[in-house]
Amino acid sequence: MDRFFDANNPVMKFLSRLVDMAVLNLMTIAFMIPVVTAGASITAMNNVLIHLVRKDETYVWKMFLTSFKQNLKQGIGLGILFTAIFAVAGLELMMLHSIDAKSSTMFMIIITVISLCAFAVGIYTFALLSRFENTVRGTLVNAVSLALGHIPRTLGMLAVWAAWAALLWLLHGIYLLVLLYGLTIPGYLCAMIYDPIFRQLESNEESAAE
Repeated sequence: MDRFFDANNPVMKFLSRLVDMAVLNLMTIAFMIPVVTAGASITAMNNVLIHLVRKDETYVWKMFLTSFKQNLKQGIGLGILFTAIFAVAGLELMMLHSIDAKSSTMFMIIITVISLCAFAVGIYTFALLSRFENTVRGTLVNAVSLALGHIPRTLGMLAVWAAWAALLWLLHGIYLLVLLYGLTIPGYLCAMIYDPIFRQLESNEESAAE
């Protein structure tokens, strides 16, 4: 029994990780409530998730709040940008859906593809903001570059979110699951996918600094 409750026990490590991700998800949602702070909240979440993926010593509350404060200004700007893109895309899709014409289907497909591309760039954008100092423009340019330069990983992250959305739909959007892990489970899996890229970027930065 003592071995079961040992902090180094794989089961206890797994349970501890689940608790950390639940707390992180709740914090992320809470700090997204003002809407304009959504970008900074997603950025802070990514910062914690990368540490979890790397199995670093992680203090969820402290690390989240520190990252949130550090990236608040740029996070607000980028958050508003992506929120506007998805809001416009959503409105366009709703309008086209109400139009009974063959041409509307083609335009819906085009808008959907553009939205998916923007979503992929958004994943890289807030992850980059959480780890690297840059201008808003520089962060966006780098995000686009990574999305295009690592297409298999980009498609993998889109697949993760698509599978997660499908699972929630099949489970009829269980509110408790969304509340505790709605963002952090797909975010964690995406962090696992882009972390090798970030490790290389960090290594390049260290080499350049020497």
